[in-house]
This record gives sequence, C-alpha cells and structure tokens, in this order.
Amino acid sequence: MEIQLSLNDAKKVSEICEILEKERYFLLTTHRNIDGDAIGSEIALYSALKRAGKEAIIVNYDSIPAIYRFLPYTKRVHIYSSEISITPDVAIVIDCGSSDRTGNVFKLVKKAKIVVNIDHHFSNPGFAHLNWTNHNFSATGEMVYFLISYLNRDISRKEAECLYTAILTDTGSFIYNIKPFTMGVVQDLINRGAAPEKIAKKVYLERPLRSIKLLYLALGNLKFERERKTCWMKISRDMYRKTRTKEEDTEGFIDLLVKIKEANIVFLIKEAHNNVVKVSLRSKGRFDVECLASKFGGGGHKKAAGCYFTGLSLDEVEQKVLNEIDKMFQKGRM
Repeated sequence: MEIQLSLNDAKKVSEICEILEKERYFLLTTHRNIDGDAIGSEIALYSALKRAGKEAIIVNYDSIPAIYRFLPYTKRVHIYSSEISITPDVAIVIDCGSSDRTGNVFKLVKKAKIVVNIDHHFSNPGFAHLNWTNHNFSATGEMVYFLISYLNRDISRKEAECLYTAILTDTGSFIYNIKPFTMGVVQDLINRGAAPEKIAKKVYLERPLRSIKLLYLALGNLKFERERKTCWMKISRDMYRKTRTKEEDTEGFIDLLVKIKEANIVFLIKEAHNNVVKVSLRSKGRFDVECLASKFGGGGHKKAAGCYFTGLSLDEVEQKVLNEIDKMFQKGRM
C-alpha cells in the first residue's frame, strides 16, 4: 500500500524538490554530537543528490562516531575547519532544531543563497528560508525517505541502509516515538536492500573493549533519587584518559540507564572538548525532558532531549539539572 503524506507535508516536499532540481551546488550539515538519525539522513540525501547529477558536500562540526562508519560515503564527510571555503547555492540543515547546534558550520550555511531545514523536533523555531519541520515523524530519516522518493522516484540500496539506520537508532530500536508511517517506511527500506541484522550488529554488537572499561568507571558514580525516580551518572575527562577513550565511546550509555526499572527520568553528564559539558536526558513516564532541556537552551523530544553548558564543572551541571527537575515536579509539570 502506498504511503500518503498530508497535504502540508506533500507541499513542503514539492517545494524542497523544486529547489533541489533547480540549483547545482549543495552543502549538507547536521547538529553537533552526531547521532544515527543525523548521519544516516545526511548521507542518504547526499547520495540522492549525486545520483541526480548535483554537486554536494557534507561538512559537520563533529566527527562521525565509530559505530556509524560502516555506512557508505562516510569517508567523504568533512569536519569543519577554517580552511574550508565554499559558497553553496543551497545549504540543507538536517535533523537540527536550531542554527547554533551546527556549531561553526553555520558560518558556511550563511553563505548559501537558500537555506533549507528538515527536522522532526518539536522545539524547532524555523530558522531557515524554507523549513520542513514536523514532530509527527519518528525520525528525520523518515522525512528524507519521502524527499528522495519524490526527487529520484526510487531509493538505492545504500540510501535504504542509511535511512534504516536513522530510524532504527532514533526510535531506540523501534521502542519509542513510533509514528503512523514508521513501520511501512521501514518495510519498504528492507525491500530496497536494507539488511536489518547486519545494521543492528554494526550499531549494537561491536562495541570496543575500551568503551566497556569507560562504562565500568562511569557506573562507579551511578546515582538514584528514589522520590523523583531519577537516575544519572557522570563521565569526566579523567575517565577518558584512564581508558584511552573519546566522547564517541559513550554512544549508547544513556540507553542503558533507560533500562533501569526503578527510574522514570535518567540523564548522562559528560565532559567534552572546549570546556563544554553535555547532558543527555530521557524519560519513560509523563515527565517532559524537552521542556527541561529548553530551560538551558537545549531541545529534542518529550522523551529524549539534550543540552550543553559552557564553563561549568560536572558537579555544577549536575546540581542545575537536579534543581530544575525538582522545580518542575513542584509545579506539577511531570
């Protein structure tokens, strides 16, 4: 059965494809702290543009986490540097709820005569010239599926692999945020060549030993607050040093906290480069972590969100997050 978009979504797809067909040179980028939906959607659209005879370049603020480097074309993805000097016709910002989340890449985005934003986050304010934002999709990969289908009338095996990875990871292995289109899109991607067992093995079953050693240290400071049913842990630069790991080796740690039966709210605090502390938040109950993240300039979804702090210690960030959780409980925003 053919999947039909709403009239508004179909109009947005048509408007974007009109730009894709008319213009020649495209810059693709996504948010900092790249996840599976971001890189999968980005590479799939890159492939589709190349098949359509367009020039395209992917430039991101962060490197691709190791677990996603099995995807095609990852070696063609550039990490931002001041030496990259381009003036694209169109910049497409993918899976990104605000311009500042692209980091310094936005300096390149601003050079484009047209900026397009494709995103499924509820908190997106609409910062581009043309915004296709709709939180009723499970993942941005689901939106890109429809875009490529309209642009090229088909989806290649490599694109199917990327989009399947995007949806698989952003739904927590099809556990949450499943939408009316999701399983129909996934079935079509499998029919077009996506290999579920292969992708799941690469993403979930090939964690390096150093990452497990880092997790061991992080679990040493695991905390649980019974009244609020809140669980969290912190990862410091010293832990990275002791285990010879990087921030990318924490991929999936937050999902382990979600599995704790007694916890309804979980968060992971980790030190990053340039004096930045990152916080990942998840909720299993009615508590809205997107609302919590927005208090600190972050965003995401009701059950999965994140934010950044600069110039604060892990302990200071921990206290700020706990204080805000307490305030939200007192106001009944659970």
